[in-house]
Amino acid sequence: MNTIQWASGAAILFLGHEISFIFSGIMAGYLGTRLTHLLPSSLPSWAGLAFIATLAVIAAGVTMINREVGFYITGSLAGGFLATEYFAPLTATIPIIPFIIGSILVSLFICILKDWGVIIVSCITGIYLIYGVLPFYGMTKTLASAGIFVLGALSQVIIFQTAKHSER
Repeated sequence: MNTIQWASGAAILFLGHEISFIFSGIMAGYLGTRLTHLLPSSLPSWAGLAFIATLAVIAAGVTMINREVGFYITGSLAGGFLATEYFAPLTATIPIIPFIIGSILVSLFICILKDWGVIIVSCITGIYLIYGVLPFYGMTKTLASAGIFVLGALSQVIIFQTAKHSER
């Protein structure tokens, strides 16, 4: 699980804006893991994975179809995920009020800042996922995550600006 968390965090941190459909799918998948306990126990053992995969594919598909709408969905999922992790870390539930407030706030943030908002939110979400699996402790872990955050933000800004200037 740590490898998956690290890989998804790195993908979101370094390429979250460019591959926003993957960002959206990962966020839907992480939220889906918190909802699998609600599935009936009579379902086969693979039903939980199928449920998570279905949520991820739907979120990624909507983002691929319409990038603007996908940004808001991604922001909503990321905001809900981060608020859920803040108020109920490592639990199998989703606190509804923090989820809704986090979703609305991050969606509004992306609505105001557009592409830059997606870059900022993807960097925050990516470093959050990576932070949990870093092998350091205390201040070293914080400094390492800050450095990785800066590298991820710079890589996304460079990719974004390069793509923006190549369109001209």
